[in-house]
Amino acid sequence: MTRRTMLALVVTVLAAGPAAAQFLAPGGTVPVVANLPGNAGTFWRSDVTITNVSDTDTTVVLELYPEIAGGEPTFEKPDPVRVEIGAGEQASLSNVVQTRFGLQGVKGALQIYSENGAPLVITSRTWTPGAGGSYGQGVSGVYVANRAWLGGLVQDGFYRTNIGIFWPWDQHATFTVRIHAADGTVVKETSVGFDRAGLRQLGLDTALGVPSLPAGWVEIESSEPSLGFYAYASRVDQATGDAAYQPAVGRFSDVF
Repeated sequence: MTRRTMLALVVTVLAAGPAAAQFLAPGGTVPVVANLPGNAGTFWRSDVTITNVSDTDTTVVLELYPEIAGGEPTFEKPDPVRVEIGAGEQASLSNVVQTRFGLQGVKGALQIYSENGAPLVITSRTWTPGAGGSYGQGVSGVYVANRAWLGGLVQDGFYRTNIGIFWPWDQHATFTVRIHAADGTVVKETSVGFDRAGLRQLGLDTALGVPSLPAGWVEIESSEPSLGFYAYASRVDQATGDAAYQPAVGRFSDVF
């Protein structure tokens, strides 16, 4: 089975309902993983757990896709990593970007699938040490197609918001991003392009040109409605660096 065929199988199974992350599948996507410093003295790293809930052993393949900045990938896509997981066992991959791929100071997106189709449960947390402990955000992948939406966005002196799009296909696509105020007014409309598979994370203020949004929502529309993608928002506390993650939601009819 080719990698493209397996990816199509994985995303199709993941899209088997409105709340895709609820259902077992032979793989999944973590739309953003990181190993890099952030604001307010933070340093973010991603831990991933993979549970093989089948009654057979499996080999799990991890593929890391680079962030795209300035139209170019921030690192070369590394070779896939394989992890053996026994029947009913769980693998915990701490700081996965550094320990499994040997990369530091970068972020990207992670695709995971079992070579024999064994169903997997995938969880991820991107976190930083803090005073007296740690804090961070759980990251989940929800497969959407054609259009996706994110609500409850804020950009002000207290919070800043990042919008992320992971395009998992090695072909061109353009996304139209419409930023709305709470009353529905379009504050900004812009295009985000891809020439290859990868992640683009865009600050609402720095990259999308919206320095103030007391409350609002975003619509993301793909030029390739038959192919799916992943999108998310991360709202960050300006003082502490603490972040809250929100996966985009799409329409059931766009997937099937």
